[in-house]
Amino acid sequence: MHLLIDTQVLVWLLSGDRRLRQSWTDQLSDPNTIGYVSAVIAWEYSDLSRRGRLPVQEDVAQLQALFGLKLLDYPAEGWMMAARLPDIHRDPVDRMLIAHALLLDMTLVTADASIRSYPVKSLW
Repeated sequence: MHLLIDTQVLVWLLSGDRRLRQSWTDQLSDPNTIGYVSAVIAWEYSDLSRRGRLPVQEDVAQLQALFGLKLLDYPAEGWMMAARLPDIHRDPVDRMLIAHALLLDMTLVTADASIRSYPVKSLW
């Protein structure tokens, strides 16, 4: 399985937050699963970290090393798909993440109910 991980799940993985679902950690530790971080999520995570808005200190490279995550470049056609998505979610980064998952037919790991309102596979 190919999982595309949302920002809050990255933070929860690092902090051991109680909101982290066992099903997520079980799936991420499955040897047949590959966890991915979209370039837009890497940017959001780095930006939030720079502004002191994260409860963790690790950077994206450390996240990759700790959890074996792979960084995905954002596809050029992603912004066009994000612009065409129904107006359910107003956050442009989340809309880009949804488009990325749809374009690559990946499963999103997210706790965001608005994201899960889109026709995208999600692990919840």
